[in-house]
Amino acid sequence: MEHEFDVCSRLTDAIEGIKVSVSTILTTMEVKEEPTCEDLKRWMVALAKNQVKGLEGVGNIVAEVVMEMHGLESRIKGKDREIQGLKEELESQSNVVKAVSQSKERIEIKASSKDMEERLKISLTQFKVMDVEIGKETEDRKELISKGLEEIKKKVRSEHKAEWEKLADGVDVIPLVKKSMKQSGSDKYTAPFLFTVQERNRKWRMEDILRGSKIYPGFHWPQEMMTVLKGYKSVLKDNDVNEDTTYVRIRPQERDGRIRIRADVKPKEGNGRFTAKASWEAPPLDAEIRKRAKDHLKPTWASGGRA
Repeated sequence: MEHEFDVCSRLTDAIEGIKVSVSTILTTMEVKEEPTCEDLKRWMVALAKNQVKGLEGVGNIVAEVVMEMHGLESRIKGKDREIQGLKEELESQSNVVKAVSQSKERIEIKASSKDMEERLKISLTQFKVMDVEIGKETEDRKELISKGLEEIKKKVRSEHKAEWEKLADGVDVIPLVKKSMKQSGSDKYTAPFLFTVQERNRKWRMEDILRGSKIYPGFHWPQEMMTVLKGYKSVLKDNDVNEDTTYVRIRPQERDGRIRIRADVKPKEGNGRFTAKASWEAPPLDAEIRKRAKDHLKPTWASGGRA
């Protein structure tokens, strides 16, 4: 701004100087009543010199302005290059931040999925028995377990009672409710129980004995899996699995220390066997991370399934 003001001021002074000189000569010409040819010649030369000198001054100032404009243009181009460089650097840093964020996201998803795997490995050691008659209303934990086990043992087929007692000895059993309750439309007090059996062969045999005694054990999913299971069933439905005509069984499987969740299907009519339909990797345990891991519901289809 200071430089611009100086240029304007100098131009104004130069033009004003021309005006003053011209005015002085014209005044002189007007005052003299009978100018000679020599006077006229002298005045004309003075006017010409004045004009030339004044215009030279203005021209010099304009030349300076032009040179300054060239310099300014070069500086602007330099600044443009700096700005472009800064933009490229910012874009590069943005890509680094994005890559770090994506890496962090993958690590969080993987860690949370590992947590779910550990929960599912525990579930593979468990089974639950629903609606076991207790005979009374009670919230005494020891009484619930005692009466529940007694009722289950009573229903086990006689030829398997001794084996059942041996298998059940030392097994961790807990009620899944705080107190026994009446089922809708019934006067009997019941409670569900969860069995945890670390040895798989022992667990499988206990389940076989129960099924042979018309007591049907169920799989106990971690609570965090309940919403995910609905998602799996929705995926299967979108791929032409109709639960009105088809049995759907979804269970985790462990192989080489890793968990996959497998869906098997079979028609409700006839004596067909369950066949593999799809499988999934263990989803993240944390619900918020699951929302960000959009692919956790994407299955691997078994042969014959939809790709």
